[in-house]
Amino acid sequence: MPVDAKTLLASHNIHGYGTPGLLRFEKHLALYFEREFGRWRGNRQAPESFGVSSFEGELVDTPGGTASFDHYNMDHEIYGAFLDSEYLAYSMGYYGFTDTSDEADNGLSLAQAQENKYRLIIERADIRDGQNILDIGCGYGGFIKYLLRNFDNITATGINPSSTQTGYIRNVLKPDSARFTLAPETFETVIGSTGMNQSFDRIISIGVLEHFTNLDLLFASLKRLLKPGGKSLHHLIVSADTIPRLLKAEDTLIAKYFPGGHVWPYSEMTRHTKHLDFVNSWFINGRNYWKTLDEWHRRFWSQIDRLFPSQLSVSEVESWNSFFALSKAMFGADHGRSYGVGHYLYEKNAC
Repeated sequence: MPVDAKTLLASHNIHGYGTPGLLRFEKHLALYFEREFGRWRGNRQAPESFGVSSFEGELVDTPGGTASFDHYNMDHEIYGAFLDSEYLAYSMGYYGFTDTSDEADNGLSLAQAQENKYRLIIERADIRDGQNILDIGCGYGGFIKYLLRNFDNITATGINPSSTQTGYIRNVLKPDSARFTLAPETFETVIGSTGMNQSFDRIISIGVLEHFTNLDLLFASLKRLLKPGGKSLHHLIVSADTIPRLLKAEDTLIAKYFPGGHVWPYSEMTRHTKHLDFVNSWFINGRNYWKTLDEWHRRFWSQIDRLFPSQLSVSEVESWNSFFALSKAMFGADHGRSYGVGHYLYEKNAC
């Protein structure tokens, strides 16, 4: 009689979603991050104090060349197993958790939570019908899909270097139409090419600025791409305080998944006012991301018989399982107040 996937993986000490073994592991991780967040609570030192700067260096630091893109280039079947089927959004859904309330709408589906996030971004960026939108790092095109569906006259351009994700976009969203253009290249390649000669009313990034090292160079580029009076809004993972180990992915376990990445303190983005005017910022409680990750984790294990061993090896299942558990522990610790998502709104002077 063949052994089922969960039993076989358990024999390799890989515990499935909701099992006592994995719950214990997640609890221990959360306790570690509670201590780590408490250790640095109230620390407002600039990253330069710890040898890291968002004003210097290359636009993007990619240790190992293209290694930072490998995580996004895995087979679509893997992502399709756990992301929402409507938008395939690989970033936080918004469930309504705040720093002052434990109440949230946990009856929301994953797709509905992603729509909540899109509506929040649209409201804060003041996106209106008829505008021209640039989405940096558009993933599977979920936000653009939402825009095109809800605004009759919006036009959008998406930048994405992932061959897996752009392949999906070409097959499903049919870019290069009158309203949607796809640039299947890195951001630094696109802005340096003669092809990006248009200007935009709004520039949006969702879960992308964690991969940028020199934010000063980034904002200089955004200024060139924005129309006078245009706005940019950025959604990215941040820590409430300056936590030295999080400033460089290579100092943490997360480098295995996102080499060259950074978790900037919440205040860091507000220092970048040379090229664009800073308008406002919002901290989104990390439990919204915890809930998103927990749902991804549950869905991943619900599909494990399909994923293993045809799509994923034992070590790859262990890697994904650890990624979900590690990320959940970080966002859930301290009731989501220490590690969450920041929204930042900037505007180009109209003069």
